[in-house]
Amino acid sequence: MKRKDFLKRIGLGAAAIPFLGFKDVMDEPSNQEVLENMSCDPLPAETAGPYPAPSSITSSTLVRSDITEGTQTGIPLNFSITIQNIDNNCLAVAGLRVDVWHCNKRGYYSAYDGQPGIDGTVNNAGTTWLRGIQYTDSNGTVNFTSIYPGWYTPRATHIHIQVFDSSNNLLLTSQLAFPDSINSTVDSYYATSGTNSFTNSNDMVFSDSYTDELMTISGDTTNGYTASKTIGISLGVLGVEEHSLETGGQFSQLKAFPNPAQDEVFFSFQLLQTANVQLNIMSISGQQLGQIIKSDLSAGLQQLAYDCSQLPAGQYAFELVVQNISGTFRQQKLFIKS
Repeated sequence: MKRKDFLKRIGLGAAAIPFLGFKDVMDEPSNQEVLENMSCDPLPAETAGPYPAPSSITSSTLVRSDITEGTQTGIPLNFSITIQNIDNNCLAVAGLRVDVWHCNKRGYYSAYDGQPGIDGTVNNAGTTWLRGIQYTDSNGTVNFTSIYPGWYTPRATHIHIQVFDSSNNLLLTSQLAFPDSINSTVDSYYATSGTNSFTNSNDMVFSDSYTDELMTISGDTTNGYTASKTIGISLGVLGVEEHSLETGGQFSQLKAFPNPAQDEVFFSFQLLQTANVQLNIMSISGQQLGQIIKSDLSAGLQQLAYDCSQLPAGQYAFELVVQNISGTFRQQKLFIKS
């Protein structure tokens, strides 16, 4: 493709950014496969309160996996959350934003003043500990390093969670529960204000649904705990809606996420029929920087992962080339490396 034609297709003029070097891209496997023998039950919707991140906190500062900030002590807790699409055979969903937050071992949250509790009224405005944001990877999973939460009246031990799509539309607000037996063990270990009388069965939030919100957990107070939860979310099944001269109606819904991207970017698209696919990563001037090639991808939603950690910050283009029995079709769009 001629440079001027490339720039015209993606809607840019002659301005270009220099190529500063980039390592060869890995040929990442497709992440779209049916997860056999695994259910993806929906997580009941619950209240976001108390103490979701206030608007004064910039969300970008919370994008991290370790949410202790080195200031919150307690029993180590590593927990993972996996998102699957209940409308599409429990397919893992990459690129979703997952926000989590929970109280510390004394039962207090960061970011808010005037919180009552076992230490009296506490002021934590301006702090951000035990809050985090991650984007689901190619397996639909996010991982967080934290501490086992404490408790406060009148709630059982819990973690708050919100899930957003790549356009930051809120998909789910809910809470995750822990087994009562482990909560009691941790309460005794923390020795704060005794064992919590509020169990999952009489908790105001969990009482009608805690079996669906329980995390799977293993470990002990000496070595710490590991917890996990698989969540099903109704995301629909994309249909072929874009019928342009470039795509020929053979593919649609081409997008990059998260956008802006940091270390890894995912490209998703919907194929009308089985096809060979080539994904080209380019500078704005049209210089090719990397490539992913896949053969015989099946019809339906597909996602390709790309390591962009070595790209300098700036704007880049990506081009999808689809070849099938109907011909060769292509489309170019933009993404930003932050």
